Amino acid sequence: MGRVLTLLYHRVRPYERDVQLLSVTPEHFEQQMGWLKENYNMIGFADDWKSVEGEAVCVTFDDGYRDNFLIAAPILNKLQIPATVFVTTENIDTEREMWWDELERNLLVDKKYQKTFHLSDELFECTWDVGTFEQREDLYNTMHWLMKLTGTEKRNEWMWQLQEWNGYTENGRVENACAMTKDLESIDISQIEIGVHTVSHPVLSKLSIEEQQNEIQMAKRKLEEILGRQVLTMSYPFGSVSDYNEDTISVCKSLGFSKAAANIPGIWKPNDDLYQVPRQIVRDWDLQQFQKQIKIFWEGK
Repeated sequence: MGRVLTLLYHRVRPYERDVQLLSVTPEHFEQQMGWLKENYNMIGFADDWKSVEGEAVCVTFDDGYRDNFLIAAPILNKLQIPATVFVTTENIDTEREMWWDELERNLLVDKKYQKTFHLSDELFECTWDVGTFEQREDLYNTMHWLMKLTGTEKRNEWMWQLQEWNGYTENGRVENACAMTKDLESIDISQIEIGVHTVSHPVLSKLSIEEQQNEIQMAKRKLEEILGRQVLTMSYPFGSVSDYNEDTISVCKSLGFSKAAANIPGIWKPNDDLYQVPRQIVRDWDLQQFQKQIKIFWEGK
């Protein structure tokens, strides 16, 4: 009987600021992958896990940042390690950043800010003092929480208000670019597999089943059009037990997905639910800390 430890990455890149702790440096990532390759059976997320014997490790990425393809993929290919990148589709071939990166660009970069920000909204209208970095950091945390809980349309409206206030356009920073069609088309499919991560990265449990169906099905369709083949794996945005529900799982099954990843700690074992695969988040750990964390993950502490 086999067990599978699924690791959750988001970004592989050099960085100065990492507000959401999503990034791993290329140096640390290569060290982590090299050690895993030497010590574990490395399997893909789409593989048949019921045939796995002993302990195996699976590497996944959420969101679909371009650095997954430009920086992480060459390392994975060199070491012959399979990985799945779950892609959010709305920013493919655009210059837009993921919404949390756009929020950070509007509030936390080093520039001169107005002293107040006023959000116009029928429910959450408020004026914040933002003259200091600490005040803007508080606003960032508040807006991140609100944007996570609200629908895409309202989130986009609030972001537009921030852009108007700040004088920014939708064009984001190149280091935060999302995947392009050419990235998806040129992947080495023997190592990198593509999965669905919705269109706009909402909290699915806040949506009706019809809205969930649209978010998941439209993303699946777009990726299949680009790749020219079926996409049969899914990752729930945010992915905690409160971020998806039985409707989400029902939609995934109806669309023919074979497996879906959550963001809950644990080790997958035979007879566990293939539509709630647990994953462990990896931070920017050096090799020694990474080895300690992998041991902790296996022990379930």
